[in-house]
Amino acid sequence: MISLRGSSLRRAIALGIIIIASIVFLVRLVDVQVVSAAALNEDAKDKRAVPVAIPSVRGDIVDRDGEVLATTDERYDVQLSPKNTKLNKGVFYRADLDRGVGTVEVTAKQAFGEIGEITGQSAEDIQKLVDDALADNPKSDFAYVKRSIDLTQLNALKALEIPWLTFESKHTRTYPNGAVGGNIIGFSGQDDVPQAGVELSQDTCLTGVDGTETYERSEDGVPLPGSVVVTRKVKDGGTVELTIDRDLQWEAQQAINQQVQSVGAAYGYLTVINAKTGELVAVAEDGSVDPNDVDASDPAKREARSFTSPYEPGSTFKTITASALIDQGVSTPLSQNLTPDYLEPEPGVRFGDAFNHPDMPWTLTGILTQSSNVGTSMLGNQLSPEVRYDYLRKFGIGTATEAGMPAEDAGLLYPPDQWDRQTSYNTMFGQGLSSTVVQTAGVYQTIANQGVRVPPSIVKDCVAADGTKTTPDHGDKVKAVSKETSAEVMAMLETVTTEGWFKDLIAIPGYRIAGKTGTAEQVDPATGLYRTDYVHSFAGIFPADDPQYVAVASIAFPTSGDGGVAALTAFRSVAEATIRTFHIPPSTGEFQPLPTEY
Repeated sequence: MISLRGSSLRRAIALGIIIIASIVFLVRLVDVQVVSAAALNEDAKDKRAVPVAIPSVRGDIVDRDGEVLATTDERYDVQLSPKNTKLNKGVFYRADLDRGVGTVEVTAKQAFGEIGEITGQSAEDIQKLVDDALADNPKSDFAYVKRSIDLTQLNALKALEIPWLTFESKHTRTYPNGAVGGNIIGFSGQDDVPQAGVELSQDTCLTGVDGTETYERSEDGVPLPGSVVVTRKVKDGGTVELTIDRDLQWEAQQAINQQVQSVGAAYGYLTVINAKTGELVAVAEDGSVDPNDVDASDPAKREARSFTSPYEPGSTFKTITASALIDQGVSTPLSQNLTPDYLEPEPGVRFGDAFNHPDMPWTLTGILTQSSNVGTSMLGNQLSPEVRYDYLRKFGIGTATEAGMPAEDAGLLYPPDQWDRQTSYNTMFGQGLSSTVVQTAGVYQTIANQGVRVPPSIVKDCVAADGTKTTPDHGDKVKAVSKETSAEVMAMLETVTTEGWFKDLIAIPGYRIAGKTGTAEQVDPATGLYRTDYVHSFAGIFPADDPQYVAVASIAFPTSGDGGVAALTAFRSVAEATIRTFHIPPSTGEFQPLPTEY
């Protein structure tokens, strides 16, 4: 009896233990399968999931016709896991590449040879880099095989289905046209960080948003099929469309470089603007930077100096004074003025013309044609400084342009209550103030466009990856003078080019041209005094009978030739190139010059 009772007790205890164990197991199972399932799955996923960054591609910069000026060259780095090349005694399995069905066994040594055939390395080279990595760290999980391979090589390597081989995308900014437009396009520095030009000013448009995805892999590093999860879609950068024409930009740079070199000048600028739209179709400077090789360029010439380096324009601004006089009804193109070659209109104020001459019976047109400082000031002094200042502002002087560059200088224009008496006179013939070459081009664009100034532009649009187009605001149009005034000034400027000493230098058969020369003194920052050499300019409008484009050439401080002739020659070269580029029809009708004397 005792034995039976003892046996029953043992069975009951055993059963109780089984029941308790079952309950504990059930509770744990419920916890794992239900209560903590999400957390455990997430934890497990974190341990086996591999995050991958998908870099966005920086957008292109293109010219007005879509020709690529800056683009991103995508290259790839090939990497391997040294420790994983030893898994399974260096053996892995992949699809039979020859038959297309079944699998084959592949050794690490064989894989090294296949990789080398694509990358240009030997199997021994790759084996050595694996051995070296493992010698430094037996658990090494990373080593470069080959850097900067192209897409064809990448696809060939991927087709090998080697589980311990990985790839990383690398983007390199390239500029297929070298220095053509380099001053405008700009360049990037270390890690492709934009440093200058449109690359910098339009960085928001050009920069995309990187994507991310994850995949799960087995212990031997093989990605698990169907495990890729996109956590953020990649968004490539937008395309920046410029107003410049690539080929015309090249011709303009050739022209200004040639003329700067021919006279040993310090620098030269050559700008072409559409008279009706304000679009800058060429903005050339001597020695423009090649964005592919920034260090090879002069550091002083890496920025767009046409926007950042103002200078005193000189006689090209006599056109503003003449326009103000006519627009105010004070003078006409035929207004008469007996003009001496030197004048001291009040104590402490003196100025003269560039050449000696007797008192001349010049009309306002003659004063402009002869580029007389004295005549311009004698007539211009009929307007108050405040009125003349207002006209300078309406022509865009003293106001920074908003063409689309990272920095655009306003030039120097003090308000009239800060002018001394000498400055009050000097501003009438383009001294005592400063402007960029782009601002000067804007003055003549205004005259060519019936008195309406259209703010200059270099950036036309930003086109996002999804096709959305954004047009930047370059400022409002400004009516500087009346349509009638601009027509009279155009006739005066065409008289200047047909009667001036330089008429043969700018003549283009079949095309009428209007324009004005300028020879300006510049202040030496070291002394605060005017230098003894000059900046020579010519601003021209063509065709004069139906204005389409304006070009401005400036040649600074020549040392071995005539800077004025160089500026005129550069203008003619770019005007001819512009006519060819945009198929501008010839002028119609003959022009009758206005009287220059009475």
